[in-house]
Amino acid sequence: MAYDDTGLPFPGMNPYLEARRLWPEVHNKLISEIHYLLREALPPQYTVAMEERVIVEESFGDVARQRYAVPDVNIAGDALPLTDDAVPATDTGSVSVLLPETYPAREWYIEIRTQSRLPSVAILEVLSHSNKRAGRGRRDYIEKRQRILDSGTHLVEIDLLRANNPMAIAGYDGDAPYRILVSDSRERPHATLYPFGMQSEIPSFAVPLLGQDEGATINLGEICNDIYLRGYYENYADYNDDPEGPLSAYDRVWLDQTLREKGLRR
Repeated sequence: MAYDDTGLPFPGMNPYLEARRLWPEVHNKLISEIHYLLREALPPQYTVAMEERVIVEESFGDVARQRYAVPDVNIAGDALPLTDDAVPATDTGSVSVLLPETYPAREWYIEIRTQSRLPSVAILEVLSHSNKRAGRGRRDYIEKRQRILDSGTHLVEIDLLRANNPMAIAGYDGDAPYRILVSDSRERPHATLYPFGMQSEIPSFAVPLLGQDEGATINLGEICNDIYLRGYYENYADYNDDPEGPLSAYDRVWLDQTLREKGLRR
């Protein structure tokens, strides 16, 4: 897809899709589309599976915590205890309190195997907010990531979220908000990083396989554009406000100019 020919608001990643209320759906659509592409592209000796984990985030105002649950089990949020000084009591004896808002999310990732099923050939992850924000979700993901990096399994890690902390790497000192990491197990500790910004097209990359088998190329930018257009996400974005997440001064000016040129911001 060409940016100028489609009416898409941005040449690359749309930062409005990173909103907490939208990202779980966008995340799983990305996984689903990549899964379909890989099943079509890979040689017949490979199988491609979507694996699932369930995360429940409980939010009390600005305070959030995550907990994990087994798939297909009903989940209920328990209220966090409020301390005596959490809210002021009024003269009438009434107290203003907070009730938990729960955000259950099924997160998918992709696992590539041979027909013998063991071991995994590659794991493909699209990072979520829980992976990047301090807490159990990040700790658990980092532990899983390290297990993969210590194994013979390739890792592809897609980070399309500007908020919070990127995953640890060495050898890159730039500040690009978006990253795609391709770690071929045969080349570790070296890996290939594709850093890019809001003004750039999303780069394509190849998923490594076994031996001399040629990896399947993923045109992630085209997938993201298709999801935006087919999901009618322009109806969910308020382009008169800035998107969630940090913006540099340059990005804020560029975003404002781009949206005004497209007639999406007054």
